[in-house]
Amino acid sequence: QSGQQWGDDHAPEVSVDANDQVHVVKGAEAVRYGAEAIAGAIVMNQSSLPYDEAGLRGSIAGAYATNGHRLSSSVRLEGTFPGYTPLAYRLQTSYTNAGDRSSAHYRLMNTGVRELNNALTLGWRKDQLTIEGLFSRYQNKTGLLPSGHLRSREGMAELLERGKPDLFRPFSREISSPYHSVVHYLARLKGTWSNEHLGIFTLQGSLQRDRREEYAIRRNSAYSAVPTLSLSLTSLQTDASWRKHYHHWDSEVGLHGEYLDNYSNAGTGFTPPIPNYTQTSWGGYALQRYQADHFGLEAGLRLEQTKMRVAGYNIAGDYFSGDHNFTNLTYTLGGHLHLWKGGKLTSNVGLAFRAPHVQELYSLGSQHGSAIFVYGDSTLRSERGYKWVTSLTHHSDRWDLNIDGYLQWMDGYIYEEPSNEFAQTLAGEYPIFRYRQRDAFFRGFDIDTRYYILPERLYARVKGSMVWAEERKTGRYFPYIPALRLSEEVGVRIDLPKSWQSELSVSHLFVDRQHRFDRSTDLTDSPSPYHLFGLEASLSKPLRGRQALRLTLGVDNLFNTEYKEYTNRARYYAHDAGRDVRLALHWHF
Repeated sequence: QSGQQWGDDHAPEVSVDANDQVHVVKGAEAVRYGAEAIAGAIVMNQSSLPYDEAGLRGSIAGAYATNGHRLSSSVRLEGTFPGYTPLAYRLQTSYTNAGDRSSAHYRLMNTGVRELNNALTLGWRKDQLTIEGLFSRYQNKTGLLPSGHLRSREGMAELLERGKPDLFRPFSREISSPYHSVVHYLARLKGTWSNEHLGIFTLQGSLQRDRREEYAIRRNSAYSAVPTLSLSLTSLQTDASWRKHYHHWDSEVGLHGEYLDNYSNAGTGFTPPIPNYTQTSWGGYALQRYQADHFGLEAGLRLEQTKMRVAGYNIAGDYFSGDHNFTNLTYTLGGHLHLWKGGKLTSNVGLAFRAPHVQELYSLGSQHGSAIFVYGDSTLRSERGYKWVTSLTHHSDRWDLNIDGYLQWMDGYIYEEPSNEFAQTLAGEYPIFRYRQRDAFFRGFDIDTRYYILPERLYARVKGSMVWAEERKTGRYFPYIPALRLSEEVGVRIDLPKSWQSELSVSHLFVDRQHRFDRSTDLTDSPSPYHLFGLEASLSKPLRGRQALRLTLGVDNLFNTEYKEYTNRARYYAHDAGRDVRLALHWHF
């Protein structure tokens, strides 16, 4: 996925409804995905097309949520062409329309969302060869809370002390300045040839175009329809891989190449916060696994080179340019041991590099969504991380357990933090954040366990995570590291008359105050700990053939708790969302 990656508010421009499988990849497999997978990778996949199956199938869904009066719908149709079943297709569309959201006690002005996603997939499969093409268009318009975009330092100081807006309006679906507008196009062609003796060969090429526009509050309202930032990103990617399973061994090698061209469109009247740049990357990787009856071994290696050329103007109007070259090596070694029936111990150690992004090197301007002013550092070098991850898993009919513990030593960890300075711009005065680089020591754990009190009927689940992170030399805490999180869930499934089935779950989340942070550099103190409760209930019924109907009712923040999340930059200006009641209806056919 190639989109604008600068700024914490720039989420991946993809539709969740367009993907059926979402999972996290860790260990040796992560070397497939390059330096960005230094801590793992999130992989989103679509299910296989219905080759050689006659008839039409798909799903239609609609949903409503009370917080923001959010309306959403999705339609998915797939099948094969009449008279020629090796040729299959999938057509998807989804739409979301939401207005102003609310915290527990007040409305969050200008926080509506419009999202439209369309995708078409065509595929042909004959014997050992499969060819698939995908085209998608994703469009998003997101309103931003205007309270952080103030004219004076005094007003900012008052806002930080107050911790919430002082401007409110009745509920509205109108999205006015400030807001983001993004349109992302993706065209992909993929071919796979499989042979029992030679293995599986895959070749994939893609073209992505991403246009991002940001609209700030202008002093002259006559120019309100003109974006203050307009960026166009073009990405060309090529991937090739070979995989083979033989005896107890699995082998895989692959190549990746990418060309990026990002430029600022003229006519905004503002200096863009990142310069124009081109980036060329190539990488090659190899994976090897051995699987015996009671143990397994794996190794991964990746070599990657990135070349970046930048050119732009700073706020003073001075021209600058620069070239950067980064060559990075990533490797990981690991294995697993079956300790008992259903129990497995896995351990991986490795080294990974990550080249700095252009925004970390050259940012000089306001970060729109977070209402801050960011300074980059062109002298940043690649991050280098040594990581050791050990996992214990157990799976049985009644008990599932996953425990991950890790230690990571980072040379040159890149982060940003407040500098207790303010920057005056035409749009207002913003607190300054600066990118810095320090040697770091990270360690933490994740736990997820589920116990079936009654097999397939009644279960209890507990999840938790904790991260510690400090500078290695001074012991100083890094900013924006998540605090302790613990959650519990109890669920039950009940069979009802006439083939109806119901499911009900109640959940609780506890997030502690972040005590491990440097108050002298942050804008405010860390938020208080909080408890959130949730509820999920559903009714489902199989219908004729493969049809099924499912009605779902969910409630987030059941008791309408007022809280702030430490890692959310919007906590400086507002509280997080209040109660949200969601009702959804899905028809699968």
